Amino acid sequence: MSALDQIATASDPTFAGRVMMLMFKTAQNVASEDPATANHAERINYAGLVIRGEEKPQLVAAHVISSNPTISAAIESDPAALGSNVPDGDIEFALASIWDARSLAFAAA
Repeated sequence: MSALDQIATASDPTFAGRVMMLMFKTAQNVASEDPATANHAERINYAGLVIRGEEKPQLVAAHVISSNPTISAAIESDPAALGSNVPDGDIEFALASIWDARSLAFAAA
């Protein structure tokens, strides 16, 4: 797959908007999670950052795409679709999968 196809999809306002909406959903889920969850303090701080609108959806979209082979394959199968062929559930799964990494990266900053 061309990195250009991935960049085009991550930069697409509609795809980045979908990622943003699903980021809010994930942040709300984290805000309601069991405080005994591993890395809870960092996860909740990152959730707050997302809920306040201080995260960049296009950057998160790029992280979602680069970290998830199912999403990358969907984009590769139809680059012109700019991610419209990626189910919301796949994006949600990817967000949940990268949440700790993003949380810990922001905590380290």
